[in-house]
Amino acid sequence: MGILLCAKTKVAKTRLAAYFADGTSLVGATSNRKAARSGTRKISKIYRALVTGILVDDKVIIDQPIGIVRYPGVAKGLYVASPSGKPALSKVEVLERDEKQNCTLVQVEIESGRPHQIRIHLSFIGHPLLGDPLYIAGGEPRCFDPELVDESFAQDGGYQRPTNPVPGDCGYYLHAHRLVLSHPTTNEMIYITAPLSTILQTSDEANGSPGSVSINSGN
Repeated sequence: MGILLCAKTKVAKTRLAAYFADGTSLVGATSNRKAARSGTRKISKIYRALVTGILVDDKVIIDQPIGIVRYPGVAKGLYVASPSGKPALSKVEVLERDEKQNCTLVQVEIESGRPHQIRIHLSFIGHPLLGDPLYIAGGEPRCFDPELVDESFAQDGGYQRPTNPVPGDCGYYLHAHRLVLSHPTTNEMIYITAPLSTILQTSDEANGSPGSVSINSGN
């Protein structure tokens, strides 16, 4: 849920695709990592997410590569945390901790665009998205045994509903909150914000102070 970016012309589509590709390629080049964080990128994506457990550190940078494994019901394979995968980078910042509910509200800025990157990265550090039916701690699927892959599924993903969770299953709390990009033809900077649902707001935001962010220790 949240912001959905669409191109109205072929030129805009090509340039927006290049923006996303440039960010991902910079993350993959160690020598250019500093440039990727210097604000030179033409698009910035910031998400809100509610994760299970209490994150101890206020800020976390996750650079776990993301790869593909065979998985029943997903014809092209399932994206997971994998040492042999492609580079990916997520910057996580804690906004609020709720020790009573054992969950943490976070802001995530992704500097690459791997599929399911936020779900995989947060689960990789031991804090899957609250309600995520697929990914668990470690960045792997909940119901996965490579020795039990069902080869009976059709090449298009299968005609029957997979019994195990698949990427399209919903139920987790993730919101594309803010988008900053350079206009594909005028280069004007555009700032877009999608309203947050109550569950993804901090206490201050819910009380009418959207400019404030608090970090509660639960004490």
